Amino acid sequence: MDRTHRWTLSPHRFRQIGIVTAAGLCLLVVAGGVVRLTGSGLGCDDWPNCNAQSFVDVSSEHTAIEQVNRMLSAFIGIPTLAMAIGSFRVRPRRRGLVGPSLGVLATVLGNGVVGGIAVRTDLHPALVQSHFLLAMGSIAFAVVAVRRAGDVPAPAPAPVAVRRTAWLLGALTAAALVTGTVVTGTGPHAGDEDVRRWGFDISTVARIHSAAVLAAVASGLVLTLLLRRRGAQRDRVGSLLSIWMFVAILQGGIGYLQYFNGVPEMLVGAHIAGATALWVATVLLVGSIVSTLPAATSVEPAIRESGLRGITASIPGTA
Repeated sequence: MDRTHRWTLSPHRFRQIGIVTAAGLCLLVVAGGVVRLTGSGLGCDDWPNCNAQSFVDVSSEHTAIEQVNRMLSAFIGIPTLAMAIGSFRVRPRRRGLVGPSLGVLATVLGNGVVGGIAVRTDLHPALVQSHFLLAMGSIAFAVVAVRRAGDVPAPAPAPVAVRRTAWLLGALTAAALVTGTVVTGTGPHAGDEDVRRWGFDISTVARIHSAAVLAAVASGLVLTLLLRRRGAQRDRVGSLLSIWMFVAILQGGIGYLQYFNGVPEMLVGAHIAGATALWVATVLLVGSIVSTLPAATSVEPAIRESGLRGITASIPGTA
């Protein structure tokens, strides 16, 4: 066998690596939520060592939880690196794979550094926020790469009004994620009992976050109305839009439920998982509307080729 041929990947194999990477990143976000909700953010008070005495320490519940989180972070580096290298070796070549694959690698490495700094600064809320948002960036890059590895030719461009509304939906969903991290940094689940929190009024920041979520849902309704008049685009992305609306409304319901019940850990954990699922659905939906690069162009292939089932199946509460 030719040496060059041995070091190539089919688009199908690359997509499988991408799905594993995206699923692992989603799992890592949920694991990070467990660290915060159990007050284990400083279970290891050093980085990369667990503490001044040892590199690995599982002598207490908090250190064990943080060590598992760090172990998962290390493991996800394997498919992330494979994805970045493999994007250069996909044959036949596919446009648009290298950029997002390198984006995953860069944000995962950057997030490791941010996480280390966060521990060394006793979980400053700005760094904890950045840690979560960088993870969302990693997931977005991975999902984009998975979607672009599909085998179906590029679709015709959607009308300008539809594309603009899709971008608006994506921006408002991102705003909901950002404001959600502010709520977390203000509330009781900041990773440790004694760490610094934002000094904002929790009711005020919760209302701002709620407004961002409601605005995102409203943009989804507008997009639904726009697509009703356009049969081709509706058939191509209607299923993805329905999934997005379902997850968004469910996520909003969980948010209100946790707020009015004193933010219990289980509901907060479900909200973190829901936010991750919503972000995956958002990237797939917006990409399906605005992209002109190769991707699935009909309802069922759009879900199958994008890897939505494989990605969301790993997220608690979305199976």
